[in-house]
Amino acid sequence: MKKFFKAKFVGGRIYKTGIAVFVTAALCQYFNLPAIFAVITAIVTIEPTASDSIKKGVVRFPASAIGAAYSMIFTYIFGDQAITYALSAVLTIITCHKLKLEAGILVATLTAVNMIPTTHDHYLESFFVRLTTTSIGLAVSTLVNIFIFPPNYSKDIVKNTAHLYEQSANLLMERIKEMMNGKINKNNLLTFEKLMKQVEKTEQLCQFQREEWKYHRHTKLQMREYHYEHKKLFVIRQILYHIGNLIYMPVEKDIFNSTEKLKVNHTIKSISNILSSENHNIPKEHSILINDLSEEFWQMRKKIDVQDHTTKHQHFPSKAIIYFELLSIDVLAQDLQKIHKSEWKQQAITVPVQKFNKDV
Repeated sequence: MKKFFKAKFVGGRIYKTGIAVFVTAALCQYFNLPAIFAVITAIVTIEPTASDSIKKGVVRFPASAIGAAYSMIFTYIFGDQAITYALSAVLTIITCHKLKLEAGILVATLTAVNMIPTTHDHYLESFFVRLTTTSIGLAVSTLVNIFIFPPNYSKDIVKNTAHLYEQSANLLMERIKEMMNGKINKNNLLTFEKLMKQVEKTEQLCQFQREEWKYHRHTKLQMREYHYEHKKLFVIRQILYHIGNLIYMPVEKDIFNSTEKLKVNHTIKSISNILSSENHNIPKEHSILINDLSEEFWQMRKKIDVQDHTTKHQHFPSKAIIYFELLSIDVLAQDLQKIHKSEWKQQAITVPVQKFNKDV
């Protein structure tokens, strides 16, 4: 049970939310201000990065002012009635949208509807009190986001990228086996979709990390590591693009003869080993397999050109498409090896320099 709670619920953002709520409520009580509005603002203003917190905080303050203004106007006119809630909410949303304050619509609407039942007189005073509490919530949550548990997404990026290469290698093998056997496995399509979502999630983490470094110190080594991981992520997206072409190809029976099956099987195992290995090293044996596959592909391509010239109808057989996709993935695997070698050389240079500086 303890392990479950630790794995699922405990995180830096939760801690920061608790701290922001506590400090916000304490400040409001100290200045004898209503804490509820400030606490709501503090909760929704905690963002994945300090940059987002600041950018959205700038938008949420005027949006909250709009919501509070509509709330006080209609409460003064209609009192605590259903029409007051409806008009305050709708006009707040419309106005924020027109002024391009979309990031503040939620806070502004909550502000508008929450002020109605708690305000019965002194409407102008209530308006400025609301702006004050909003400012406290925004300021506290932003400062907490910057200085308390600053997020570091580097480990997650490295972990996700390695996982993507491993799973992509497995998916490629499964799909080729599926096509050689002439059978359909729906799980492969589901796996492919999950991997694409994982790529998007990891790219978002990369964006978060770039934004976070605007407000926190970082070393050249950290920047370099991020640079190489981002390059690997770009390559895996291209590899998945080619795997996706294979996934969406119709499965035909008897595409390969027994000799071709053996050749493709050896080649796909070699490609998968390169993708899933830690150093992405390409052995000499793999080059021989790829050269044979490439030679066969170009022979097929010449035959297709001759047929197209005589029949004036272009048609690529499934075997040629599969070969093309495998050769394309191999080119990307070579790019991946170059990235890793470059990264390894930089690490080899950096570590002795750091050790020298430490000794001095």
